[in-house]
Amino acid sequence: MSFLSEYIEKLEDWDHRVFLSFYNSDFSKRTKIFAEIYSFFGSFYFWGGLWLAWFIYAYITKDYYLLVIFTSGFEQSVIIHSLIRYRLIRRKRPYITLESKGVKKHDDFIRIPYLMSESEQKSFPSGHVTFLLFFGIIFAWYFNNIYIFIIFFGLDIVMAISRLILGVHFPIDVIFGFIFAFIYAFLYLGFTYQLWIAFYYWIGPIFSDFIHFWR
Repeated sequence: MSFLSEYIEKLEDWDHRVFLSFYNSDFSKRTKIFAEIYSFFGSFYFWGGLWLAWFIYAYITKDYYLLVIFTSGFEQSVIIHSLIRYRLIRRKRPYITLESKGVKKHDDFIRIPYLMSESEQKSFPSGHVTFLLFFGIIFAWYFNNIYIFIIFFGLDIVMAISRLILGVHFPIDVIFGFIFAFIYAFLYLGFTYQLWIAFYYWIGPIFSDFIHFWR
């Protein structure tokens, strides 16, 4: 047990040192504005807006398949993600842990009260990194196109760097963001997506009839 504690302590020390070296670098200081803007494209607000656009498209065309896959994949994965991040690990963000070393939070592109809540002070794993790559895998699978995956993987590397620059994630947070993206995709595409599709196509007509009843 002492060996495990010592290993975790050394790992955390490495994590802090690498983060501080990168956060305080000239590159980081020059790119903070870009990182703050780019980081928005990995937020739930961006993906929520995209989901709304898909919902409208699906409602018009009656083609709900991609919407169902996107929605159910997110629902399943965010439940697992929340349990890991807020119940099991509960690791504090760099701007809290290393505040005494001058680390500040720069992720204020959109100021919404929820973002300042205690739950959003947890950092492991990075949700931005995890879900950007997760959706990339989903889209690559749906369109059967490896280039979509390659593009999203490249975009996710930039996202991971941006989260370090903004002082909201440690290197281990973003590294495990990549790992958990693959785990979530494996669990969803490998085991449960057909069950989710069956559920949504079963509940869809019921919901539609309910809406028509109250009109």
